[in-house]
Amino acid sequence: MKFRLFGKRRKKEDLRLADEELDGGQERADGDGVPELSKEKVVLEKISVDLNNKMLRLDYIKRLYEGIREAKRQNGDIKAEYGQVTSYLKDIQLIDQALPEEKKELMEAAQAIVELTRERENLKRRKYKFNDAQKAAMERFEPKVAKDVANMKEYEDYQIKIKHDMRQLDSEKRILLSEKRDIIRRQGTLRLVSKALSGILAMFGLLILTIFFVFQVNIQVPFLATAAFAFVVLLVIVIESRKNRTDMVITERKCNRAIALANRTKIKYVNNTRTIDYLCSKYKVRNATELEFVYDQYRKAKREWAKEREDAFLLNEKNEILIRELDALGVKDKNIWSHQADALVEPKEMVEVRHSLNERRQKLREQIDYNNGIMQDFLGELERIRQKSPEYAQEIEEVLQEQ
Repeated sequence: MKFRLFGKRRKKEDLRLADEELDGGQERADGDGVPELSKEKVVLEKISVDLNNKMLRLDYIKRLYEGIREAKRQNGDIKAEYGQVTSYLKDIQLIDQALPEEKKELMEAAQAIVELTRERENLKRRKYKFNDAQKAAMERFEPKVAKDVANMKEYEDYQIKIKHDMRQLDSEKRILLSEKRDIIRRQGTLRLVSKALSGILAMFGLLILTIFFVFQVNIQVPFLATAAFAFVVLLVIVIESRKNRTDMVITERKCNRAIALANRTKIKYVNNTRTIDYLCSKYKVRNATELEFVYDQYRKAKREWAKEREDAFLLNEKNEILIRELDALGVKDKNIWSHQADALVEPKEMVEVRHSLNERRQKLREQIDYNNGIMQDFLGELERIRQKSPEYAQEIEEVLQEQ
């Protein structure tokens, strides 16, 4: 003897289902390969059981009881949620029915919560243009940052002046070295001239002496003229030579002074550069402009962080007022309104909340009705089995006691 889970079905319905299976009218599968069932109509598959077989019969009875128990458990959870949703709707009704003077402080608190929440969200989305390392440096050296910004600007301005001085000193040194080369070149030329003139004068003197001894001619005038010329030439050479030596000494002094100044400037440049590098490393920046920008961003962020803390304090205060006023109206679930205060001040938002709750309650009611239908079908099947034989009825009772 065989029975089906839901009793007799019309043959036309059975044929239609069979045709759908043959035509490929199967449930769609989701990405995991599990059939996607319709949410409106979920038809359980039929089970055929040979009740004459005791083992199959007992197993079938146990599965019916398990199905009934699971449906009850599901309904228990669903009814608890249904009661919660109903409670929310009753709370909304209490709020709507309250008199304007009773809701005045409540609405003021709700409006403040909406504004404070919106401001906090805006602050959280704010992006600051400094990284974590720069933030840590600002927090660590905050009392010194303003002074270091001013100092770093001075160091960078001084760096420009030092570079300018170095270029000037380098240019002056090159000019002095060029003058030294000119003096050396003039002195060398003077030596050549003096040697050449000395040779010419010696030959001219020898010529005069030869004429005197050979021709017995009076050579006093030519001799004196030659001696005078030689003296003048020697005097010019001595004067120019002394002038060159004096110029060389002065140029050497100037060159040494320029080199000394250049060395001092280089020392200043190295120290100033290292100081700037140290400050850049200290604050994780590249120059004074970036340091000033990061410091300005940090101060702005600090003000906003302080505002955020103040808003958090005010928000907590307004939430306490909101809960107190809701409690005065008899609202049960007071805490949820802190997270949807906009529904208290915006009628459209309240309509959306009510509509959402009604939808949830309708779906829960459908689940309860569905599980009740399952239990009725299973209980009906057990009753039919019970009526077939006293033995079956006794087995059902035994299974029930075991469960």
